[in-house]
Amino acid sequence: MTVKLTFGIALIALILIGCVLYLRHTFNTHLDLIEMKIHASATNALPRTDLPPEVMALAQKMGARSDGASSAAFTQSGTMWLSPGGRAMQFTAHQIVGVSTPTFCWRAALGPAGAVLVADYFSEGTGGLEVKLLGAIPLARMVGTPGMNQGEMLRYLAEVPWNPDAILKNTLLDWTVIDSRTIKVASGVGVDHGEITFNLNSHGLIDRISAPSRLYSAQGKMIALPWHGRFWDYRNIGGRFLPAQGEVAWVIDGKAFVYWRGSLLSWR
Repeated sequence: MTVKLTFGIALIALILIGCVLYLRHTFNTHLDLIEMKIHASATNALPRTDLPPEVMALAQKMGARSDGASSAAFTQSGTMWLSPGGRAMQFTAHQIVGVSTPTFCWRAALGPAGAVLVADYFSEGTGGLEVKLLGAIPLARMVGTPGMNQGEMLRYLAEVPWNPDAILKNTLLDWTVIDSRTIKVASGVGVDHGEITFNLNSHGLIDRISAPSRLYSAQGKMIALPWHGRFWDYRNIGGRFLPAQGEVAWVIDGKAFVYWRGSLLSWR
């Protein structure tokens, strides 16, 4: 191999690496901006005085505080499956979530050496899912459609067990008590409206969540399927009583497809 050819290959490699690093930086800057908006949208809302006694009892059991920060942050690790019967992929993630507003930004690295970066977010009424190889090469992007907005609203609501202060401070959450073991929470307007049903265990803590439907991507098409999840292994984490384990699934042809299972590593 001639010196000129070797130099040419090395130069091309450096240019490609530079492009990847630039695009990865651009992607991370985009997500940093979303997180900044989440912090900026936070309000120091007064504690709610309109909550049903059963909802107040749930907040108390989880150690929810009305004088806490306007956002929460936590880290996770776990396993994801992209399709039924697909290969399991390990992930690590961190998330910022609004306490007084329905906002969040989840950033994860998964696959070998964390080569695939995933961002799932809901900010200023817009939901998004972006997946990029090395944080640079787009693999999937769905942002701002009514189904996406509603889906991310559903995720925010479903994760109240990891965001208990929102029970006391988020005035955009509408609570309905069905019975002593069933509570519903809803938020959003029109096609973006979402509602989650919480089922409580014998200790009065949330152990199961469900929604009639959430959009699922199958062979390039988005279809509405029943969606549910569960939480378990409650512990004192970061001064709150939170589930250390959780999973979510779609119901496909009558069978549960668990696509995400994770552990809560830290919370503040």
